[in-house]
Amino acid sequence: MAKTRLSNGIVTDYLRRIGGGDIEPGASLPPESVLCERYGVGRSVVREALQALDAKGFIIVRQGSVAVVAPRYHWHVLDQDFLSVNNPEEYYALLQEAREVLEPPLAALAAARATNEAIDEMEQVNRELERVHGDPSQHAELDIAFHDAVARATDNAILVSMHSSITGLGQRTRAASSAIPGAIDRAVHWHDEIIGALRDRDGIGASAAMHLHLRQVREELTRIDAPAAGADAETGETT
Repeated sequence: MAKTRLSNGIVTDYLRRIGGGDIEPGASLPPESVLCERYGVGRSVVREALQALDAKGFIIVRQGSVAVVAPRYHWHVLDQDFLSVNNPEEYYALLQEAREVLEPPLAALAAARATNEAIDEMEQVNRELERVHGDPSQHAELDIAFHDAVARATDNAILVSMHSSITGLGQRTRAASSAIPGAIDRAVHWHDEIIGALRDRDGIGASAAMHLHLRQVREELTRIDAPAAGADAETGETT
């Protein structure tokens, strides 16, 4: 356990430095002996840390040579350890793009395959979401539960796994966007539209409703850090 904790410290440090741009892709990491001295650990701990960073896609370890920082397209940017020490907002737009590619077809497939029980579950979750205001964490959990239920209704384990892989970062975006006035009410409305299309077995309608819902979400994400209208640049007070 002690070795695991020590190696995690090295992993966290390098995830922060790589994600923050302190170390560019292609740059070489120091030799193991230097890392041992820098972190005050043995060679086995350093090797364990390098293997973990390699598995997460952030470095490339080759036998007989020093490790190098991997190209950005190798990085597992949805890794929770990486997101915990870097600014996740950098990936909000990319996440939204991924959702827009994946979720409308999921809704269309769910229209053909969802059981009545699955649709009833979505309805129940949406009614709970309707009652949530002022609790970003609960809003995020319920919204994810609704979209997870749509994915599961496809009865396709691969698609469910693909969708689940983005929910960690999705929880952050949902919690942030819930502060936008009317965001929860708009989500409830579009969820109802999706549910209605699923009950009618209308794949085109379900896909269209999901697309419009995600377009609404995209617009709200652009407003998360928008300055308040009329705010004074120096004092931050409204005028």
